[in-house]
This record gives sequence, C-alpha cells and structure tokens, in this order.
Amino acid sequence: MRPTERDVAGLRCSDVMAELSRYLEGDLAPERSAQIEAHVSECQACADFGKGFARLIEAVRTRLGEPEPVPADVAVRLKAALR
Repeated sequence: MRPTERDVAGLRCSDVMAELSRYLEGDLAPERSAQIEAHVSECQACADFGKGFARLIEAVRTRLGEPEPVPADVAVRLKAALR
C-alpha cells in the first residue's frame, strides 16, 4: 500500500482507481458502485481525481463524437467471421 493510500468503506484508493472507468460507465454492480461512492465521499484525494477523470472522459467523448455506423454488409461479414 502506498503511504498516501487510504482504506475507506472497505476499499483502498488503488481499488477505486482500478474500477473508476467501469464506475463512470455504469458497468459495476449497484453494491460495488455504492461502496465506491462511500469511499469517495470520505476520501478527498479520490474525489478530486475522480472529478478530473470524469471531466477528461467527457471532453474526449465530446471531441470525438459518435463513431460512424458500421455498414450493414461489413457487420454481416464480421459476425460471420466471429462465429
């Protein structure tokens, strides 16, 4: 454990960092999300990092925009190749 790492709400800061992307995407179980929220509510370092990370992800998404849709014929060939 790093000297500045804290254990709050049953999670270490490194645990929060490891799951931050999945948390922001909504890909975690509700219980795990609640545990991360409890940690961040009591750990200012993780709260600050999480806010900055979320702003960065939003800026990248805004800059890149939505990807072009895959043409139907390409999608069919890809699905066939994956089978």
